[in-house]
Amino acid sequence: MFVGQILQARVQPILGNRQLFGQVKVFSEAIVQGTTLREDKVEIGTNFSQDVDIGLYRPNGNQMRILSSVSCTKVESDEKLQNELLPPSEQSSYTEKDALINQYMKQSRIEGYFEGDTFVRTSTDPVKLILKDQISEQELESLKSELVEKGLGNEIDWHKVASDLSSMNVGFDNIENFEKKTDYLASRYAVLKDRIQTQFTGDKQETELQKLEQLYTDAKEEMANSFAESIGGFYESLGQSGTIDEMRNSVLAVIDGKAKEYANYLRQNDIYAKIDEPDDQWLKQDDAYMAAQLRESVLSVQNDTQTESINSQAPYSEKDLTYAGIYARDLLQQLEKPQWDTFTLKENDSDLGKYLAEQYKTVSDEIDNAGISDKLSNMLKNSFEPFIEKFMNALDAKIDQNRQRVAENLWQTGLIRTDYIDRSSVYDAFQNAIVGM
Repeated sequence: MFVGQILQARVQPILGNRQLFGQVKVFSEAIVQGTTLREDKVEIGTNFSQDVDIGLYRPNGNQMRILSSVSCTKVESDEKLQNELLPPSEQSSYTEKDALINQYMKQSRIEGYFEGDTFVRTSTDPVKLILKDQISEQELESLKSELVEKGLGNEIDWHKVASDLSSMNVGFDNIENFEKKTDYLASRYAVLKDRIQTQFTGDKQETELQKLEQLYTDAKEEMANSFAESIGGFYESLGQSGTIDEMRNSVLAVIDGKAKEYANYLRQNDIYAKIDEPDDQWLKQDDAYMAAQLRESVLSVQNDTQTESINSQAPYSEKDLTYAGIYARDLLQQLEKPQWDTFTLKENDSDLGKYLAEQYKTVSDEIDNAGISDKLSNMLKNSFEPFIEKFMNALDAKIDQNRQRVAENLWQTGLIRTDYIDRSSVYDAFQNAIVGM
């Protein structure tokens, strides 16, 4: 580890030149196990030295320059790369080419398990490290020919299933993908369960079903708990008690309801019959691909009049949960980066009250027209006044920075705001504005 310390800094003006040149000596020490103390020195100055001692570097005068101008070019984000970084449950599609690439990438897969902190490999096959972009079309065609001839086999790739059903958490950063994730989990479960019940019997069937139920339950619990702790926890911090449990139960109910819907569709429709090309028969053994086909089929016949199972323990629908998550994220962003002037001196804070009243009116109108349940609508509106209190706390935190600034620079006294938010004037202005709307 290197620890640097400036020992001396001296600025020497040069006659006839308005630029300032400085000489800085930096001393650092590195203690290396098994060796003696070593001292590294860096000296920065304007004089060039031909002598280079061990641990001492003296640059010449041309090595420190002021750039006359700096320019940059804004580059748009790579949508393809962004999509590849998403977990399978948040990706927009799963095509035949995706299935083919995933079969190819098995060569790069290291299979095994952890015993404590030790990873134990379960395969002695050599591992081929490769990136997706390095796979040529010729290699994919060669693999496809092999798959057309031999198929994927009857065994379920549980390693791939477990990997695909990881990263199922839902929070503020991916709430917009909540519905996509519930559909993904429910459809994978429905396809795998149908395959196991059709393909296996006896003890083999029971063993495979147990594996599936465990993975499904773990993924479902991860979604429900992460949603409840982040989104539900935020609303509980705004005084809405019981929201964590209600949202957790609602997420579980939404997923189970969708799994039943997909299973019912499979019983009534043969999605495998749609794959009629001889060269595509191997895709029937790719459960991720078949689940994607199932989602597309159900979506094509789905209508907006479908109902969800709602009860007192799980009172929120999928639409409710998505809306609640996005609304919570908007409020949280305001608390983390409150956009209000806390720098300018003001006689009172009635303007802040009016500003918050306008916001409340806007969000109330949006909530009334969002098509969500009355229970969620009331909960969101009841959250706003506690939000106001937290918002003013966030503004006071910014004013604390002003106070520190004045304490360190007394000449700024009376020039920037150091008084905390006048909550009485805020609430009075807020109530008066609400009544007048």
